[in-house]
Amino acid sequence: MKVVFLVFSPSGHTLLTAQNFMNMLENKGVSCDMINITKNDNYIQKEDITHTLYSDIGEHCMLVVCAPIYAGHCEQNMLRIIHMLPKRKNGRIPAILLVTYGGVHSSVALEEMGKGIRSRGYIPIMGIKIAAEHTLTATFKKRINRQLPGEKEQQVLAEAAEIAVNVLNGKTDPVDAKKALEYAPFPKRLMFRILSQEKIHGKYKKVAINSQICNGCGQCIRACPVNMFAYVDNKVQLIRNPGHCILCAECYHHCSAGAIIHPYIEVARKRLSDGFAELENPQSAVYH
Repeated sequence: MKVVFLVFSPSGHTLLTAQNFMNMLENKGVSCDMINITKNDNYIQKEDITHTLYSDIGEHCMLVVCAPIYAGHCEQNMLRIIHMLPKRKNGRIPAILLVTYGGVHSSVALEEMGKGIRSRGYIPIMGIKIAAEHTLTATFKKRINRQLPGEKEQQVLAEAAEIAVNVLNGKTDPVDAKKALEYAPFPKRLMFRILSQEKIHGKYKKVAINSQICNGCGQCIRACPVNMFAYVDNKVQLIRNPGHCILCAECYHHCSAGAIIHPYIEVARKRLSDGFAELENPQSAVYH
């Protein structure tokens, strides 16, 4: 039996964190496998992926779901995938929820992931939040969580790995961490239940290419985690509905010609006080 990691990582920081956590488990003798859905059209472009998930995940004794946080929520693609996981009918498998964030708070992301994973027959035994850089803030006066994850985050992951191994070895019973995952203040929890990620971000999903400036380097094609861009008639063009954009700003910051029009950059700068906004405390932690 194995532990399966399911990862979505636009900037690479969630993937780095997941790999570090997986290495810690493997060093303790745990067999692990990782499914990275980033840029994987089998996951991000198909409507029904339950069969794909069933085939790719296979038999497992624990699931670790890893995603970034956007606008206080688990990133929309991963949340959709959680709700499409094959429903467990016989027995309940423990699950660990891991989020990374480069903004000011983690809010309801772990709570809503727990609710989703629970509805598929898993037991969410633990939530992990990890402070990490976010490409969106690269041009801010003060870059939030610069050079993170770091040493503190490694300590948090080590604590989580110890808890996970104890559950896998039967030393600790898998207990639902529902209450622990509801750590955000009630007013904030209520607000984000009303304000979905789409309600917050939807009207800014108008990323475009200035064809007069674009030099065809293809950096945006390589950087976009949801494959919004492609070469069409030897020109870089948007090939997906703008609604699929996740506003990660990877295309904007990787464009060598400055040809990407990204309406959310200045909005985010104001919302996050150009990087000087008050940060959640503690920034990285385990909830179980």
